Amino acid sequence: MKPLTLLLLLAAIVLTAEPVQLRKGGNIVTFEYVTQDEDTITVQVPGKDSVLTYKWDDLDQEWTKKNSPKVWAERELLLKPAKEEAMEKKKKATEPEEDPFAKEATPTDTKSLLRNLSVSMLDGLKGVQITNVDFILKEGEIEEATFWKTFSELKAASKPAPEAKEKAEMADKSDKADKEMADKSEKPEAKKTDKAKATSQKSKNGTTNNPAKTTQRPEQFKTFEENAKKDYEAEKKSFAAIGYFRLLAEGGVKAKTTWAMLRRAPDDRKALVTMLRKYEVMAGELAEKPDAKASRNDNLALKKHLQNAADSIEKVNRETLVMELRLSNDCQTILSHLAK
Repeated sequence: MKPLTLLLLLAAIVLTAEPVQLRKGGNIVTFEYVTQDEDTITVQVPGKDSVLTYKWDDLDQEWTKKNSPKVWAERELLLKPAKEEAMEKKKKATEPEEDPFAKEATPTDTKSLLRNLSVSMLDGLKGVQITNVDFILKEGEIEEATFWKTFSELKAASKPAPEAKEKAEMADKSDKADKEMADKSEKPEAKKTDKAKATSQKSKNGTTNNPAKTTQRPEQFKTFEENAKKDYEAEKKSFAAIGYFRLLAEGGVKAKTTWAMLRRAPDDRKALVTMLRKYEVMAGELAEKPDAKASRNDNLALKKHLQNAADSIEKVNRETLVMELRLSNDCQTILSHLAK
């Protein structure tokens, strides 16, 4: 038997035949108490066998509380669970539910930190806004064919590690694109030779009227540029931190071209720095935990690499033409941590 039920039963036994004064409509009557529940009270007229039941809502409850304290004490015991339940419901209604996503879970060890970092590195970024690709090419001293090839590889590298088949397909596409570009560049040369012969012949005939030289930009490049503009406007977010890091880590022409794009992508730079700073703090906190002494040095080293990478990207502006070698090395190191 539950303690509350037992207590109420004992109280009922004690209160049986207890006089109780009830007031209704201004009239006051003294009864013998029989029992009660949350909504009603049952009483008996003294000297009679009949019992009467009244609704508490119809009675002057303040009168009963003042003049029949024992009966009222039993009523309060009955109402206590209902009151507590009502208060709990009211509290839940007034206080918003805590959002499980509102508070970010803190990594408990290096492994969970790197797992979370790997996920964050795949978050979509806006990429470079191409208003005029000629500006980027001139500033970075890059060939347009190299730029678009790296642009495509950056999108591919921004996805989870591609399988061997996908890598092979990507390489085939790049080779085909290079071949098409080479073919298109040869055709103007052939025309130039023919024109040179015609000019030479005209010179022999006493004609000095030379045709004007024109440089025709391949249609393929124009298509690439239009598609890039459409993707940026549609906020496709085909780029990610992992893509920038992979190509920057490779060094050479790819890193140089990626750097030229990153210089003209302020939103991406800001997102990268914010992410790196966040995990830099987490790595530092892990290193200070007493139960993580074994991995303290690894966490401190990771913290330093994240800090260096954030510092280098934070310094980037339109006037920064040269990519620091340290950034390439830090990208390599951070990627090696993720691979573990």
